[in-house]
Amino acid sequence: MRFILTLSILLLTAVAFCDERETIRDATGKVVGTATTSGNKTIYRDATGKTTGTATTDGNRTIYRDATGKTVGTASESGNRTTYRDATGKTIGTATESGNRTTFRDATGKTSGTATTSGSGTTYRDATGKTVGTKK
Repeated sequence: MRFILTLSILLLTAVAFCDERETIRDATGKVVGTATTSGNKTIYRDATGKTTGTATTDGNRTIYRDATGKTVGTASESGNRTTYRDATGKTIGTATESGNRTTFRDATGKTSGTATTSGSGTTYRDATGKTVGTKK
């Protein structure tokens, strides 16, 4: 459960700063949702269009809420590093950006995945290098 929450928050953060509307796909290319940004707020929807959550950014801090508005986590940026916390404030992971690549680590510091951005979008991979999703 913690891994799923961590991965969800990390992936949502990656699309939290998108411009306007972006499509999120799984490893097979199937559309699994969208992220629509207006100002400092991003709304996430599943493939059917149902709202699944939001992210609101204020300065270097982002608050993630589920579809009911309950806070499920936060992200705080400092330089090229982002720290993710669950709703209780416990650190669940970090992301460190270097060039076009972001490395995600769990709370123990173990690499849990990467995101590589190119002209055609972003590719997300798990710790073994297997593609787990994309966004464009």
